[in-house]
Amino acid sequence: MTHITPQEKTGPQRAISAARSNCGLSLVELMVAITIGLIILAAVVRLFATSRATYTLEEGLARVQESGRFAMEFMAQDIRMAGYAGCSANLSGSQVGNIVAPPASATTFNPDGIAGYKHTCSGSCSGTLTEWDPDVPSEYFPSGSIMPLTGTDVLVIQRADTLSAHLTGQEGKDKDKDKDNDDAKIQIIDTTALAGQLAAGDVLMVSDCQSADIFKATAVSSGSDKTTISHSNSSNTSSKLTHSYDNSAQLMKLVTRVYFIGRRGNSASNPPALYRKELGNDGSFIAQELVEGVEVLRFSYGEDTDNDRVANIYRDPSSVSSWRKVLSVRTGLLVGTTGNVEQALDTRIYDLAGNTAGPYNDKKRRRAFNSAIRLRNHY
Repeated sequence: MTHITPQEKTGPQRAISAARSNCGLSLVELMVAITIGLIILAAVVRLFATSRATYTLEEGLARVQESGRFAMEFMAQDIRMAGYAGCSANLSGSQVGNIVAPPASATTFNPDGIAGYKHTCSGSCSGTLTEWDPDVPSEYFPSGSIMPLTGTDVLVIQRADTLSAHLTGQEGKDKDKDKDNDDAKIQIIDTTALAGQLAAGDVLMVSDCQSADIFKATAVSSGSDKTTISHSNSSNTSSKLTHSYDNSAQLMKLVTRVYFIGRRGNSASNPPALYRKELGNDGSFIAQELVEGVEVLRFSYGEDTDNDRVANIYRDPSSVSSWRKVLSVRTGLLVGTTGNVEQALDTRIYDLAGNTAGPYNDKKRRRAFNSAIRLRNHY
């Protein structure tokens, strides 16, 4: 066969060759190219989606871990100090005077410093305070306030603040004349850290380690480098303290805090969170959201039943025979992500301080946190 060079081609032959070289891709070639491109694009999209899901899950796990540790440590600080009253912690009832006017449960210091309430309702529960055992006092959760969620416990801690100040001189009863001083007032140095935090309505304790008095401040004033605290019978059963004190005595502020799980505005559309209510100087409880995402809070109480200073049985609050013998509190928290991050429903059962929670009809990631917290002022 004779080979024809480009130069030897005739006019028509050269036209046909040029048309073939300029025709581009065939339809088959184009379809193959599009298919390969779509496969590559699908792989990239899948890789991006997988990376995003992994990032969301890891971020959720990090938040759950951080929230759980923070919530546990927040409560542990108060639980450890339950019943703290300085050197007054071991005084007997006759050595501690209490002139605070009722209602006593919220404004009067409980020497045990701790009280628990377990939600025991099962099935259809409305969340009324009588569903807890024992009943939760209504003064902790008045109408219109943020309420505790069903299936969660409530813990009340009472203790003295760690800030204290010495008195400037003799107060209360007149030691020399052995009679009551109707105009008795407490005075401390004006420059102490405690002085700047006092206000009328605060529940206070004064103690010299041999006796103590609990009263409500009715007026706080400053002058001549001193802060003066009055305790008239407008908020107390008497204006007179039951013991006398000199400059060896200390003044401390008493704190009442309530831990529970609630929702902002009591709305189901808001995520659950760990809340703390604290008794204000106006006699009402102020709620503060501490940690979002805490869904369940459970407690059991370790009681020393054989006086060996070791908790040998953990009980529900209604079964505790003596709160003074509760030496530790087993605390359980269940913390979850705010949104769905898992591929499947959460069917796990979680152990929380001897109680169970779950399964759940959602795809959130959850983790249980458990800790046994020792009470330093119970022994």
